[in-house]
Amino acid sequence: MPAVYVLIALVAVAIAIFALQNADQVTVRFLAWQVERAPLAAVVLVAGAVGAILVSLVAFVQHWKLRSRVRQLEARLRDLEAGKPESAIGKTR
Repeated sequence: MPAVYVLIALVAVAIAIFALQNADQVTVRFLAWQVERAPLAAVVLVAGAVGAILVSLVAFVQHWKLRSRVRQLEARLRDLEAGKPESAIGKTR
């Protein structure tokens, strides 16, 4: 577990160095929306964070669907192990 803390600290230091080295001001435009003089590092870090959040949401939905399917199959397996005939269980697909 201490190795995880060291890794987190290294990532935090790398982000800090990145932010310090990329302090240039940029203009961000998206459709009718515009932000002037935003720090380049902030733009990049926010874009990365938004991307990570979106990927996490997609992964969460997939995990939830798979977990639901596993529960369904576990219930079917319990029924089969209890000796119930498959015609009484019903097809789950």
